[in-house]
Amino acid sequence: MTSSLFDGKVLLAPMVRVCGLGFRQMCLDHGADIVFSEEVVAAKLCKAHAEVVPYPTVGEVTDYVVYEPFKTGYKRAVVFSTCASCPTIIQLGVSDPAVGAAAALVCCENVLGIDINMGCPKKFSVMNGFGAALMRDPVRAGHILRAIHLAVNRAELVHARKDKRTIPISFKTRLQRTASETVTMLGEILAAAGHTASTPVVHAITLHAREPDSRPDDAPLYTRAEEVVRLCRADERFQSICFVLNGSLESRADAMDKQKQFGFGAGMLARAALVDPRVFSVSPAEGPLFDVMRDLLLYALRYRNPFKNFKYHLTRAFPHHEELRPMMEKVQLQVKHYKDSITFFNITASEVEGLNWEDNEAVVVDTVPDGVPSAPVVLKRGRVEE
Repeated sequence: MTSSLFDGKVLLAPMVRVCGLGFRQMCLDHGADIVFSEEVVAAKLCKAHAEVVPYPTVGEVTDYVVYEPFKTGYKRAVVFSTCASCPTIIQLGVSDPAVGAAAALVCCENVLGIDINMGCPKKFSVMNGFGAALMRDPVRAGHILRAIHLAVNRAELVHARKDKRTIPISFKTRLQRTASETVTMLGEILAAAGHTASTPVVHAITLHAREPDSRPDDAPLYTRAEEVVRLCRADERFQSICFVLNGSLESRADAMDKQKQFGFGAGMLARAALVDPRVFSVSPAEGPLFDVMRDLLLYALRYRNPFKNFKYHLTRAFPHHEELRPMMEKVQLQVKHYKDSITFFNITASEVEGLNWEDNEAVVVDTVPDGVPSAPVVLKRGRVEE
């Protein structure tokens, strides 16, 4: 197997409303090797344009924004953000090859790689034809991968890059009912993508060791995942692909142990990192978890995370740890915006000085900037529509 960007690494999993720029940077600072964005809807990203914005105490951040009609003006909505200190694998939610290619071209020069969501079973993803819906349509899944690869890795773009690099293309999926069914699905995806041993398209495959209808607390199916990788390794098409294990990995040490135990090339942390990003560290620092959540707030303020996403993160983290659980009711009742959060976590005035955290929420403007398209994709009744 050839060397992969992911080989031997411990990765942050894509988590909706959690993996914004601030949390990704926090995980990198605690030792994550590679971080994934939350799922970004390709149909919205392909309508976005890049704006380089100076964030106080951070530096230049590239915001990919759309201007949506709002009352008598337009709301500046950030679809995805990244910066030089936080190289990111962007995960796309996409159901159409052409839309996926267009979205990838918007951001490809500012990301570490592009991942396609082919396993999320949540209603929004499946209703829109991406996530786990692609497990039932491996040919379309493969066509999406091929379209993106051909768009971002065509010769003139690769030659124009300073490092002459190709953009790694990967996907994240789940297990079918049996190992053989899973291998068949993966093979059909590669075939439709035009991936061969001599002309590779797919860089890595993340296997969440659960089925689409499994509950998050169901035991991961590591043995089945191990069998999938073993069977795939017998096919030369998979020789260059790094397999990443996801599903209830608890720490860097646990991820490293299980990737070796079950024949994977890398490990991916999700819920454990959501609760405590220190799990990425080789030697995790000790101390109250409340202080970690306090740091999470400071990252959210510095990197302009929308408050609703920060609050969502708290409501997912606090119930999952005995130290934080008794404070959950206070979080629900007392933390209603960032001003409350600053009080709740005892943030000092000097810690937020100059952050302009009031700018974290969407800005409404009277007119759309020159040269920027308006009337982007909107979300109606849970569906992506034009």
